[in-house]
Amino acid sequence: MDKRSKLIRFAIIALIIVFFAYQFYVSLYASIKTESAEQFKYSEGVETVGTFIRSEMTVTSNHIGTLHYVVANGEKVAKDGIIAKVYQNDTASAAASRIREIDAQLAVIAEIEGYNDSTAVDVNTINDRITKHLNKFAYSVLDGRFSDTSSSVSELLTMMTRKQVATGEQSDFGSLKNTLEEEKAWLTKSMGTAQGSIASEKAGYFVSDADGYETVLDPNNLQQYTPEFLRELKPQKAANDVIGKIVYDYQWYLAAPVKLGDSMYYKAGQTVTVKTNTNASPRVLATVERINLSKDGDDAVLILKVTEMNSELASMRTGSITIIKDEHEGIRVKSSALRVVDGVTGVFVVSGMEAKFVTVDIIYSSEDYSICALNTSDSSKLRLYDEIIVKGKNLYDGKIIY
Repeated sequence: MDKRSKLIRFAIIALIIVFFAYQFYVSLYASIKTESAEQFKYSEGVETVGTFIRSEMTVTSNHIGTLHYVVANGEKVAKDGIIAKVYQNDTASAAASRIREIDAQLAVIAEIEGYNDSTAVDVNTINDRITKHLNKFAYSVLDGRFSDTSSSVSELLTMMTRKQVATGEQSDFGSLKNTLEEEKAWLTKSMGTAQGSIASEKAGYFVSDADGYETVLDPNNLQQYTPEFLRELKPQKAANDVIGKIVYDYQWYLAAPVKLGDSMYYKAGQTVTVKTNTNASPRVLATVERINLSKDGDDAVLILKVTEMNSELASMRTGSITIIKDEHEGIRVKSSALRVVDGVTGVFVVSGMEAKFVTVDIIYSSEDYSICALNTSDSSKLRLYDEIIVKGKNLYDGKIIY
């Protein structure tokens, strides 16, 4: 290879190196950086730990034998409804549990057989429901709400079997029904009859344990829930014959300790939203019933009245909550992206290959970001999904940026 060819080859290699070095530099040190204008909701509120105050009564029993619950923890029960039965031994109780499972399976089969028009079945809809019930089951297990898993499993099995019917994988349940019915008959004969039962005096939610606060926390004495009272709150020891309790009123209260300054945002009769750490009720509406001050005047307790009840809420005694005092919804913009041009506040966005200045209507502002009014049509203002320039030097309207 002569000297000239070597020089040409060297020049080509050098150009390639320079090209890729430039691309690398541009990717790491681009002159501008953008973020999409997305919708954002911000809640301002007071975070605290709330104490749940409900109308509750303990359920007692001096049974001799094995107690077999016929309602799950957190399940609704009617007045005079059977909560538990008493069997002679654990074997009989286990047989009763298995019979209940068989009855549930037979009910699923009956439902599927009663809905056997496979041409009217949308398999995609069934798949969506299967995913929903799988997620519900997983969340219940993760949260330790095992009583909620039985319904999820039943619904999941129903959907999966319905899918088999719809796709032709399963069409005849006769053999399975016969097997289940034979097993049920054998179990019924072998376990004998229950020696007794425990009924509920009131309609409500059954909770299978008592925490000792049932008689300490009285919903009819709301003025007692001061900061001092909650700090000194202790449970009473439950009697040995207590087998659970009934939460029998859908109206209940949250005692929420806060600083005096935070209590000033609220007043009696005001409706507020309370964020909870529950899956069933992540947000509940409440009414400020009263505000109880401490003796030194430094702290307060907000007494919030709630009229929503479910199995998860019925089982809780305390929980982290946020009492929302204000909410803002709009487009979130970093403070570093805001510019003032000719006395008007706005941001630069990408328009084709140019920077374009658009105005914003700020409805909330913090040190790190602002929330601007939603806009989807006016091109002179920041619109949803605009590419906001959050990093760039010497920007001006019409500047070529690419």
